[in-house]
Amino acid sequence: MKKCVIAAAVVAFASASAPAFAADAVVVNFTLKADQQSLRDPSKQDLFSVGLSDTKVETTLAIKCQAGHTGWIKRTDEACSVTGNGVVLGGGKKLPRTQYQGGWVVKSDGFTDGGTMSVNYLALGSVTASQANFAGSMMLKPKNPSSGFAALQDAILKKINSATDTSGGLIDQRIDPVQFSGLFVPSAGMPSDKGCTWNGNMAFAYQTNSWIMDLSAQCSGKDYVLKGNMPWTNTPGVANQTQYDLTLSLPSAAISSDAALFANAASGDSQMFAQADGITGQIIMKQSNVVHVTVDGKDTEVPASIDATGSFTGQNVPLETVRSLVTLVSIMSRTFFGA
Repeated sequence: MKKCVIAAAVVAFASASAPAFAADAVVVNFTLKADQQSLRDPSKQDLFSVGLSDTKVETTLAIKCQAGHTGWIKRTDEACSVTGNGVVLGGGKKLPRTQYQGGWVVKSDGFTDGGTMSVNYLALGSVTASQANFAGSMMLKPKNPSSGFAALQDAILKKINSATDTSGGLIDQRIDPVQFSGLFVPSAGMPSDKGCTWNGNMAFAYQTNSWIMDLSAQCSGKDYVLKGNMPWTNTPGVANQTQYDLTLSLPSAAISSDAALFANAASGDSQMFAQADGITGQIIMKQSNVVHVTVDGKDTEVPASIDATGSFTGQNVPLETVRSLVTLVSIMSRTFFGA
């Protein structure tokens, strides 16, 4: 996935200098450390250590992955195990609540079963112990993308075509798809959190080094349609550091469907620090231990080590929905941050 071209991206809003958000804004903080040993030795595994935190829940996850490859005799599927623990915050205490287990495997056609992961809930107070399974599926770089992805691809190519080089031809037409079909992410541990089910499409466009996202989430019986993008760029004036800047907008009369896919959080000086309805974020990634590899036939430099921090902010979007999205990004660390 576009991990390596994306190479290394992720850090966050500097809380000390960030503008104050409206009272109904919610924030989920994010940290990630990546150690990608498979870049030098394909027999070794990559480890992504992730931390999520907000006002109610703190979760740590360990995503251990093996790269997929085809050998002379057999094919090795890309696969990741997911383990971790979470605590809920209350009464000035951090109380153990969740245990994550399982993992996912990308089949040769891109199909990835989400139901092979689960969460154990430890008993707490009068709330009894229980378990919930993830459900639904992902398609990671499928050979035969859905019609929904075809529409997204057309919108991306139309946008890229409007900014081609002087010869009138596309520089890079590669677009990698990711599809969600009823992918259920269970509660992070609070009884009020019923989990969210995700549908829709994402695509990484090599021409712009951007993720384009057309997603919907159903959380506690309410639907949230989120469209936007997350470009990867070098941090200006900082060596060995790149960043993701996420803008996912809720539907509005001012933004048409296709326009929302390419929405920019800063539309004019007066709006630079306004918090748009939806989910926004900035992830900054410090990278080191660079390895030269070939990705999709092109030579590139990929950081084997990544140290990232960031945050995701929801405006008129519930904390549970923002947290679910960040959990999904965390579980898919290899897709967003891997090589």
